[in-house]
Amino acid sequence: MAKLTSSRRRLTSSLIVFAGSGIYALLMRVLFGLDRLADVLPIVSLAFLIFLPIGLGALVTFLGYRIVEKNAFWIYAAPALTILGGVLLMALFKVEAVLCIVVALPVMAPLSILGGWIISLILKKRDGRLQVSFLALLPLAIAPLESKWEKPHEQLTVIDTIDIDASADTVWSQIASVPRISTEELPFQWIYLLDFPKPVSAEIDREEVGGRRLAVFEREVTFFEVVTEWNEGKALAFTIEADPEFIPHTAFDQHIIVGGRFYDVLDGRYEIDPLHEGGCRLHLTSTHRLSTPFNSYAGWWSEWVMRQVQGSILDVIKTRCEAAGRR
Repeated sequence: MAKLTSSRRRLTSSLIVFAGSGIYALLMRVLFGLDRLADVLPIVSLAFLIFLPIGLGALVTFLGYRIVEKNAFWIYAAPALTILGGVLLMALFKVEAVLCIVVALPVMAPLSILGGWIISLILKKRDGRLQVSFLALLPLAIAPLESKWEKPHEQLTVIDTIDIDASADTVWSQIASVPRISTEELPFQWIYLLDFPKPVSAEIDREEVGGRRLAVFEREVTFFEVVTEWNEGKALAFTIEADPEFIPHTAFDQHIIVGGRFYDVLDGRYEIDPLHEGGCRLHLTSTHRLSTPFNSYAGWWSEWVMRQVQGSILDVIKTRCEAAGRR
């Protein structure tokens, strides 16, 4: 009976720790998500991605040590579980896009453990209240300073290639304008499981330089493309214009919206190379702009996303062209 009572007391105390830490995390997310504070508390920032999980982990470990008991669980497991529980709730209530969560979690979970480990060392020698308060409030102090720094602008080029058993003319007929793509035609890609809009079609008004090409994705996402190179049967290039105000806010998360503060797709190019053994090789190239405090990390994810999107488009073109050649 005493053991049962002790277990219940420990469970209740643990729930109090997770609830208190969760309230802290919720308040921080609200503050960093307010439009009126976006200039001083930007959510796409080192303050939010790096220092917030450290502060959260420190708070979880501090409360766990004080309210429950001192053991490794509150250093190495509880902080990461708090982060995981928080992001699952945000995904459930659609506060954050699944893609944003997938990008952030590999960074935030380990850093929360780091915060717990730091405060556990401090608690061996000190009371820890001052230190945990410092770590918990550090994101709010760093964010306004970080917002003063101009974000670095970098360009990323992604090239995908596929061999097609069809003539250059047949391939050209499938890239100048792309008839509507059914869901069944698209190959499996992880990015679509993360709710990224799927390509639907592309239409062009004039088959020449200066022509406007309309690329449509799911959920009414539309990109306006202006043709800059028209070499029939060989190459098609275009600039890409994305108006964040035109793209529905339900299509992308506000932090990864194309044409926004942090990310944009600048141009695209198809190039057809005939192969000596027959058929041809189709290249699809796109250029992207990244404007984040962590472009190297964001660039890796951007390339991963675009390779899957471009790869699926190339697969559709290949299947259609080869089917047309068999008829």
